[in-house]
Amino acid sequence: MEWIDTHAHLYAKDFEGRISEVVRKAREASVSRIITIGVNGQTNPRCIGYAEEHEEIFAAVGWQPTDLDELGEEMELSAEQIATLRGQASHPKAVAIGEIGLDYFRLPRTETPEVLRIKERQKRVFVQQLELAAELGLPCAIHQRGDGTFEDCLELFKPFAGRLRAVFHCFVSDLQAAQAFFELGCLISVTGIVTFKKAEELRETIRSLPPEKIMVETDAPYLAPEPYFRKLCEPAHVVYTGRRIAGILGLEPEEFAEISSRTAREFFWKMK
Repeated sequence: MEWIDTHAHLYAKDFEGRISEVVRKAREASVSRIITIGVNGQTNPRCIGYAEEHEEIFAAVGWQPTDLDELGEEMELSAEQIATLRGQASHPKAVAIGEIGLDYFRLPRTETPEVLRIKERQKRVFVQQLELAAELGLPCAIHQRGDGTFEDCLELFKPFAGRLRAVFHCFVSDLQAAQAFFELGCLISVTGIVTFKKAEELRETIRSLPPEKIMVETDAPYLAPEPYFRKLCEPAHVVYTGRRIAGILGLEPEEFAEISSRTAREFFWKMK
């Protein structure tokens, strides 16, 4: 049986000096591949470095919407930053652009000029990276959180549908949202949230989804599934999420492990 953790953040302080141990524990849990996701100019090269050092690790590189402070007052990534990202994404073990997207979660609900400026910058950086992914033929890992991000993400992604694939990570939305993603040729990935006691609506949504459209992730070090709720999440824990999803779908764990791993390998086509 093989599981693939399609979204983890191995650069987190919780994993400092422990990467080899984390990989070993994942391997012992039947997790064969871990994709570590970059979020800015500092973490992207670290993800590439981990991928170079460990056979099981692959990288995604990008600028997520909550990590744009490095830009100062600039409204988009510079030509130099795009060139750097292009070079990193061309690495043999870089399998995606991500995570990228929109996050309005902590923004005030009143759309002041500053709030509108922040949203506009997020949108511009998002589109810049969608364009780069399309140029390189790579898939994207998309982050969307907060009121209005679902609609805005769909609107910005639509011009790329048919020439760019994406996964909406940490999926917690409803059936209508999932179907909207699928219509654009996208997939979803699910975290340990699906095991939480209060996540019955998410479980009900997943029950109606085709298994081949779902990937599994940890978002480590966050969102540890039961029985590790509120503890440090590691890639090895993706097994618990996968098993729970299998049960929801009426599948044996081995069946869903095979389906989700095949989906991940086809989606992240550079991953060997």
